[in-house]
This record gives sequence, C-alpha cells and structure tokens, in this order.
Amino acid sequence: MALGDFHTHTHHSDGLLAPAELVRRAAANGVKILAVTDHDTTAGLAEAEAAARSANVRLVAGVELSADGDDGADYHLLGYFPSVPAILANGTFQDQLHAYRVGRQQRGRVILEKLATLGMPLDWEHLLAIAGPAAVGRPHIAQAMVEQGYVASVREAFDRYLRDDGPVTAEREKLPPRRAVDLIRAAGGVAVLAHPCFLPNPAAAVTALKPAGLAGLEVYYKNLSSEEIDPFAALAESTDLIASGGSDYHGIHDDERDPGDIPFADATVYRFVDGLEARWQATAQLAREPQ
Repeated sequence: MALGDFHTHTHHSDGLLAPAELVRRAAANGVKILAVTDHDTTAGLAEAEAAARSANVRLVAGVELSADGDDGADYHLLGYFPSVPAILANGTFQDQLHAYRVGRQQRGRVILEKLATLGMPLDWEHLLAIAGPAAVGRPHIAQAMVEQGYVASVREAFDRYLRDDGPVTAEREKLPPRRAVDLIRAAGGVAVLAHPCFLPNPAAAVTALKPAGLAGLEVYYKNLSSEEIDPFAALAESTDLIASGGSDYHGIHDDERDPGDIPFADATVYRFVDGLEARWQATAQLAREPQ
C-alpha cells in the first residue's frame, strides 16, 4: 500500500462513501496523505478534513474537472489547493463549480429521456435518492440500470450505453482543457493531468497544457503495470512535471483499487507533496508582489 493517494471520490460526486468513511478506509490501509477530488464540488472537504485530523491523516483539498479537447478526447484535470478553508471561501471558483454541477444534472435528464426511448425507463426521483448529496451523473444512472435489470453491471452500462460515444450520449457545457487549468490556477491551486493513459496522445496533451500552467501528471494510476507506468514517468521527467499517483477510488466499479492500493513509492509520494508545496508558495508569493 502507498502512503499517499491523490485521487479519490466521495458520495458528493460519484463515489459510494461519505467523506469520513473514505478517510477511515484510507487510514486503515496505511494512507497518511490523502486528497479528496470529487467532480465539480468541494462539498465533502470539511467533513473529510475533520475525519483526517482524528485519523492522523493529512488531507489535501482537491477537485476534479472534466474538459473536452480539440482531439475529441475527455480530459480530466485534478486541482490541489493549499487549504480547505481557502478553497471553500473562494466565491468565484465555487460559482463556477455550481454551474458545472447544474450542467451535469441537466445532462442526466437528457440521458434518461434517451434511455426511455430504448425501452429502459428510470425514475428521476429514485436517481436523486441514489445520488444523495451529489448531482445526478452517469454512475448513478448506471447503478439504477443495474437495479432495474437492464444490465448486469455498472461496467456493462457504460460499455453498452453510457460511454461518451454511446447511444444515449448527451451534450454538456464544453470546458477546454486550458480553461480548466486556468480555473485551478486562478483559485490558487496546482493543476495535474489525471489518468493520461486514457488519452490518445498524452505527450501532445502535455505539450499543449504545460504553457498554460500544467504542473503535474498522474503517473502511478490505479492498476497500471510497471511497463505501462514507465512511459508516463519518463514523460513527467522530461517535461519537468511532478509525478502523482491515485487509485481513482469510487467504491462502485468492478475494477476498483482500494485507497492506497497503487504502485506509488514513498519517496515519490514525498516528491509530489514537496512539488505541491513549492508551487503553492510560489503562487502565494506572486499574489503578494505589487502589480
């Protein structure tokens, strides 16, 4: 188990566990530094931080933003912030996150309409109950599809219907990757490109986003083998990006890795944390300098 995990989700977005439950699960696995990175929301951070103090875990305030590249690929940017109170009090950033959550909810309604035309009706109120404090998203719809017997698993729901180019795909507000990096940096955060293994050309993505302020790359992701990790580690080193690692834990998928169950060596964890702190300090110094 790794002592650091910088990509996890709670029930405030598309995860299963409450923030305190996630922290306790991570702590039980030996995780000492944990980032909670829910999609388009920081609502779980206060609870997670309180639980982290009790569990002797350092919490890193995080968020995950989805973006649409010109190449048609789905980019995910992880933002890491120096403190929970600061990001919760950033009204401009919170307003933008709220707008994205509204868009996610609207997208969910369109997907339901399309599923109904395919003979798979779902009840919106039941979806709201499944989602709990989160905006209704595709993982919640997938769970409802399993409950109704339309598919055998969440993975099947995505593979057959809910994938980006699937039969019930729905448009949402487009967020260019560079804009996602800008939003994170403007809020005092450090932007890291999540799971580059899912992108058609990770090197081109880094080349495009590095000038915008991209600072890190999620190298040690989930269940990648050492042979799969090596090219991303080399890419991070050659482009002077800090190498991150994350389980992308949700608690609902068939191929889950538990928090901390990633090949992320202790020394590399500390290098990533040192890189975060150096960039936070540089951002704070820049903000103090007269313009």
